[in-house]
Amino acid sequence: MDVMHRILCFLGSLDWVSITALFVAVLSFVVARKTLNDAEDSWKQQKWFDLYSKADEGYNTLDRYCTDYKGTAGVLTVQQAADWNNLMSVIRQVHAMAMVFPKHPAIDKLVAATTPFDTPASALEQERLKHFLNAVGDLREMALLNPSVLIRSRIR
Repeated sequence: MDVMHRILCFLGSLDWVSITALFVAVLSFVVARKTLNDAEDSWKQQKWFDLYSKADEGYNTLDRYCTDYKGTAGVLTVQQAADWNNLMSVIRQVHAMAMVFPKHPAIDKLVAATTPFDTPASALEQERLKHFLNAVGDLREMALLNPSVLIRSRIR
C-alpha cells in the first residue's frame, strides 16, 4: 500500500500537461513494444517460409529427376548429368538455408532426407523421395501464416 500511496502523491504533484505527457509516453511505449514483437514474429515466420519454399523447390527438382530417369540406374547421359548437377545445386542451396537455423526436429528431418545423395542412382530411390516430402511437410507446418495476419480489422 505504501507504493500505491507514493504513486498517488507523485501523480497529485503533476499538472494536467505532465500527466498527459506521461500517459502518451506510456502508451507509445506499449504500442512500440507490440509493433516490435509483431515485426519479430513476422520475420521468424518469413524465414521458415523461405526455407519451406526452397525445400519445396528441391523436392520438386528431385521428383522431376526421378520421373525423367526412372529405370535408368547405371546409365548416365549428358542431359542426366546436367540434371543431376542442377539437383545437387538446389540441394546445396536448401542446406545453406537450413544450416543457419537453430537445432529443430524439422531441420533434422530435412537434412536426414537430403544428405545421403551420393550418386545419381541413389537419388532414384523412392523412399528418399517420400522422406523428402515428409520433411517439406514439417517445414510447411512451421511456415504457416498466423490466421490473424489474414483477417482485416474493421474500419468504421
